[in-house]
Amino acid sequence: MHEAMRAPGNERGAVSARGCWALVAVVTLAASPAAWAQDEQPVEPRPERLYFNPGSLLGSARVVALGGAYVGIAEGAAGFPSNLAALAHRSPSLERDWDLGVTLSWLIVPFSDKRDYDLDNDGRTDESEDSRQLLGGLLLQYKRFGIGFSLRNSVATYCATEACAGDSERIRVSLTQSVLAGAVAFGQDDFILALGIYAAQASFRLASGGDDIRYGDTGVEVDLLYRPHGRSWRLGVTVRPEVIAELRGDAEQAPVLAGKPLFSAVAAPAVLSLGASWRFGEGSERYNRLSPAARRQLLVEGDALPVPPEEPRDAPAGRWLVTAQVDLISGVDNAVPMRAFASTAEPESVGSTSEFAPRLGVEHDTVPGMIRLRAGVYAEPSPFDGRPARPHVTGGFEVFVLRYWEDWAITASFDLARRYTNVGLSVGFWR
Repeated sequence: MHEAMRAPGNERGAVSARGCWALVAVVTLAASPAAWAQDEQPVEPRPERLYFNPGSLLGSARVVALGGAYVGIAEGAAGFPSNLAALAHRSPSLERDWDLGVTLSWLIVPFSDKRDYDLDNDGRTDESEDSRQLLGGLLLQYKRFGIGFSLRNSVATYCATEACAGDSERIRVSLTQSVLAGAVAFGQDDFILALGIYAAQASFRLASGGDDIRYGDTGVEVDLLYRPHGRSWRLGVTVRPEVIAELRGDAEQAPVLAGKPLFSAVAAPAVLSLGASWRFGEGSERYNRLSPAARRQLLVEGDALPVPPEEPRDAPAGRWLVTAQVDLISGVDNAVPMRAFASTAEPESVGSTSEFAPRLGVEHDTVPGMIRLRAGVYAEPSPFDGRPARPHVTGGFEVFVLRYWEDWAITASFDLARRYTNVGLSVGFWR
């Protein structure tokens, strides 16, 4: 009897034990995701900033041939990316109240033999698989005013792993500088002031596709041009702010690509440029002459300013043009180069000190109204510690082709330096 009574008690104890173990298992499984979520720490970006290198010389064939010394010239759409004051700088032959200008330059690097290319001036072969740069500008003028938009974009692809087995192990880097600006001319178009919203943006993604990880921020750019009427010279100044572009978009998006953490920000250094240009030869005093449109506007407005007499369109304005410029590039703290994405890259900092970039260009009207020759030199500073500035030799020509609606011309340029060659050809208007 005693044993019969114990058996049921033991059975209930066994059932209770099995129930407890089942309850423990259920609770453990239910709690595991929360525990895993707690163990998973959010990926933080690297504390360094990616350096937004001002880059190689890019622009119209005339800008390149003159060594980039264009801040003190500031003419047309081609001059807009160099000096925003070009927006309200009317061509001396302009007869209507408005004008429209477009410029587009495309630099493609053929990496069939990468031994010959060093775009970032670090003294060794570029580690990117491909590279291309695009510069475009659009301006609209109306009387004394001008507005415009300019954009420069650089794209490169890096192997994030040594194997580089597929596009999922390649990182595509896109860096963009853009500006939306307006300008106004004062007096006899003697002084032109321009203000712009300057933006530095960057995006990163895998070559296989997917969402972009974006950085961006803006600053205010102030440019000016002084071109006194009746004088044979001009002065130009551009002040571009430093922009620290921070991570944008979805806060839950991990800043990681191909197993590589990205950076806390992208840093574009501040740039101060001072430029001047001079005309020499017969008629050099006409360098800053008024356009027919500007002269007509002065007459209509009835200003107290004197209106100079009208001059023939083909009157000589000095056969020699000399232009000089110096760029001061500010230092940036805690910055690393774009090649940091490459699997072979070693940790290093760049852009910590300020750099100077002197430029000099010469243009000659060899056959007035038909042929112009150009030459220039400039020193390209390197943001890498211990690397000297790289000297460049530039040059080119412009040839009048035909007159149909406008005066058309073909322009060629070259830019030569150690492990760097840039040859360009463009079609545009003869001015």
